[in-house]
Amino acid sequence: MKRILVLVFLTILISPCYAQPSGWFWQNPLPVGNILYGVSFTDANTGTAVGDGLTILHTTNGGVTWIEQARQSGSTPYGAGISFPSASRGVVFAGGFIHYTTDGGTTWTLSGESLQMQMMPWIAISFGNVDTGYVVGRSSSIIRTTDGGRNWAFQMQGGALDLLGVSFVDGRTGTAVGGQGTIYRTTDGGATWTSQSSGTTNSLRGVSFTDVSSGTAVGASGTILHTTNGGALWTKDSSGTTNLLNAVSFANANTGTAVGFSGTILHTTNGGTTWTSQSSGTTNNLLEMSFTDPNTGTVVGAGGTILHTTNGGTTWTFESYVSSYNDLEGVSFVNANSGTAVGRAG
Repeated sequence: MKRILVLVFLTILISPCYAQPSGWFWQNPLPVGNILYGVSFTDANTGTAVGDGLTILHTTNGGVTWIEQARQSGSTPYGAGISFPSASRGVVFAGGFIHYTTDGGTTWTLSGESLQMQMMPWIAISFGNVDTGYVVGRSSSIIRTTDGGRNWAFQMQGGALDLLGVSFVDGRTGTAVGGQGTIYRTTDGGATWTSQSSGTTNSLRGVSFTDVSSGTAVGASGTILHTTNGGALWTKDSSGTTNLLNAVSFANANTGTAVGFSGTILHTTNGGTTWTSQSSGTTNNLLEMSFTDPNTGTVVGAGGTILHTTNGGTTWTFESYVSSYNDLEGVSFVNANSGTAVGRAG
């Protein structure tokens, strides 16, 4: 039997008649074994996970059970991602296809574009509001929707380098980053994209903007870039590491965290101007994180790693859970107590 390797942390009652044990634990039933790359919860009960092939899983009871909404057998070269700009409206890309929902993920509809557009190797997704969203991927490709994912149009295509991360703060202003220090910026909703000078040839893997002016990008060789003027000037910050940084996230305008290979965790309290190394207690590669406030966050990574903090990363606790050595690639918390992590082998 194939197994879904979804690990959930709950210390609340899912329903009046069912109480989850506290801590991290395996969930059932176990419908798929495909790699799961992303997960998003809109409240403590309702969530969606996406993965390899065309895998879409949905839960309405906090992950006690998962319904398989779509699956394509075997592996594909295409990634998967998910974004819910509101509780009812969301978009997933999986297996090269793009689907949208208007009922919180109960049902999904294939977006109205050609097969050629849908089968592109998309990598990252960001919504500026419930209607306007962007997906980026291989060959500097960027597509945009202005109707919540029903229809998409190419904004840019055919570049030499892949785009690996994207961040929009509203429907018009966003930044995409990628290979060899590539940075593109739009202030008109994607009608035009302007190349920005990053000052590095290192690959950039993640980007996060807290407003239209202030943003941070991270990537290979411990690269951290910071801007306070919308990318007109990017400053290379000292990270104190040469490890690859996979992701960056800000809980508010000042407090942010970056994670990467070999257990690297970096923290800032001044909007990214300076970064301090935090002790993770592991050398496993760290891949993704979720913070519900500046103090409370969870990081996941290789070998089933789950780290948790309640004091902004001053200390990180290696969480106990049912043994798993599969990499965890996505995590989503809806409040300080309730969250889900997804990864390899389902």
